[in-house]
Amino acid sequence: MLIAAVAVVGVLIGTGDEEERPKRYTAELPRGFGPYRLAGEGESLWARFGKRDNLDPSKGIAHASYLGREGGRKSFAISLDLHPVADDSDPVEDEVVSELLGTRVESGRAKRYRPGPIGGKLRCVEYEVARTTSSRCVWGDGRATVTAQPVVTSGPRPTPGKTAAEVRAFLAELRIRAVR
Repeated sequence: MLIAAVAVVGVLIGTGDEEERPKRYTAELPRGFGPYRLAGEGESLWARFGKRDNLDPSKGIAHASYLGREGGRKSFAISLDLHPVADDSDPVEDEVVSELLGTRVESGRAKRYRPGPIGGKLRCVEYEVARTTSSRCVWGDGRATVTAQPVVTSGPRPTPGKTAAEVRAFLAELRIRAVR
């Protein structure tokens, strides 16, 4: 009788306040967005950053190269992390945004932009590189973090607002879903 009572109490304790397991997510990178297409074999932009393209986010942070469809002078190096270090649904410290964007960001420099129907938060910053300015964006919603770096070979560099509009086009094509 005592053994049966202990077993029932054990079952009640084991199932009563059990914390729900966090959801895991998977994503499908778009084949293209706006005027950009997913790079083919040997066209990686990530090589200049010392990385290789990884189009399978289940194998770690995905790194994808998107090239201008008509041989344009601008491309995008985009990363997707399904295990974000920060939940962008909360206010984020300068240090976290700096880490995500890979450049020092001070309060007020990272501007917020509308992310589109996907929701979450989109922030972009202008920074200096090689005696010129460029822009970089980060998006997150707690499920994933996307960073986007335009790679421009000539001509004017995109403003944060222009980069945000192109990242919004990428996010409109990105598919994230929960998995068991």
